[in-house]
Amino acid sequence: MLKKVLLIIAAIILIIIGYLAYSGFFASVDITEGEVGPYKFVGKEFVGDYKFSGERQDSIYKDLTAKGFELTEGFGIYRDNPDRVAVEKLRSMLGSILPEKYYDRIPELEREGYIVQDMGKTKSAIVEFPFRNSLSIIASVIKVYPKLNLYFAEKAYANVPSLEIYTADKIIISMEIIEN
Repeated sequence: MLKKVLLIIAAIILIIIGYLAYSGFFASVDITEGEVGPYKFVGKEFVGDYKFSGERQDSIYKDLTAKGFELTEGFGIYRDNPDRVAVEKLRSMLGSILPEKYYDRIPELEREGYIVQDMGKTKSAIVEFPFRNSLSIIASVIKVYPKLNLYFAEKAYANVPSLEIYTADKIIISMEIIEN
């Protein structure tokens, strides 16, 4: 009986470890420097806790797809470091990357309260992280940001907002490189 209980406990632990590994908790974090962009973002500005970003992005995505937009990449621009700014004052812009075939609908989007913003090519520090489920986002925050912050401190780069691009299978986290 004890042997069966121990086997069940071991199996549960292995399943949990496997799920965490699948979600990216054991993925390596490799920082490269390269160009990011250009992009045309469509989204909305928010102030408050970043933990609500997923719900906010889902709401924007559902609204845009209901209007006939076929979107494949989401984004989040996180303007503040939550270690330095009060949770209720954290600023972000969330939404989707607008495909070129919809540029003629930009006035419609702006009338409906959406912000359409261009981002040119920027030299950035970039990390690609697996995106398999909602836990992947948590894993990326836990694993990537401490390393990016350390990287920026070691290189004496300026503190800048972070950009997260969400594709079907990866999260691309980048921070523009601006030397102090």
